[in-house]
Amino acid sequence: MFWRDVLPVSVFDLQPFFLSIAPMSVALMLYALHRKKRGLVKLSLAGMLLAVFLLGIYQYLDYKHLEDCMRQHEVYNPLQQSCIKFN
Repeated sequence: MFWRDVLPVSVFDLQPFFLSIAPMSVALMLYALHRKKRGLVKLSLAGMLLAVFLLGIYQYLDYKHLEDCMRQHEVYNPLQQSCIKFN
């Protein structure tokens, strides 16, 4: 039994959650700087680094989808993450 059978969720389904890490980290940074909490500042910086890393991964995956569509002579629709063929 694989995890795909148990949890039929793709990485793209969780994209809004993963990309919401950046604004939450900024809010945590503002709170931590106001309260002078060094541990929270470090945690918020780690969250920002994670958000940048995830954004890079999503940009790469989006580029790969674009490249696959162009090889098939189709147009890539990023909102639906699918290829569209025009006649």
